[in-house]
Amino acid sequence: MSRRIKNWSSQVALVIRIPLWRNSLVSMNMWGLTPDFLGVLEEGFKEFFEKKVPGNPMKAEYLIPIFIGELLEQGKMSVKVLKTNDTWYGMTYHEDVAAVKDSFKKMLENGVYKADLFADL
Repeated sequence: MSRRIKNWSSQVALVIRIPLWRNSLVSMNMWGLTPDFLGVLEEGFKEFFEKKVPGNPMKAEYLIPIFIGELLEQGKMSVKVLKTNDTWYGMTYHEDVAAVKDSFKKMLENGVYKADLFADL
């Protein structure tokens, strides 16, 4: 099993094959952050906006996983990885919508979720 890493620089894609163990943990970019972190995020955004946006205003992206990775490298924060056996349903493209809707419909039919998620709150 391997994963493909794409690093887009201009119009060139760099693809690296890295072997992964079947039980490897991977990030699905689902973050649970404390309210205090919003101030850190805002300060990081100000720096990003001043340094990155002027050079490429149409393509500059403030990516939370990248920002958190930088904070981890600097020893300014720590994260806890939570393991789950659930399936991740990503919706990146419009074409993904039908498959995700179908998956949720099946979970409702199988009783995984109630139609009204907040009925018992």
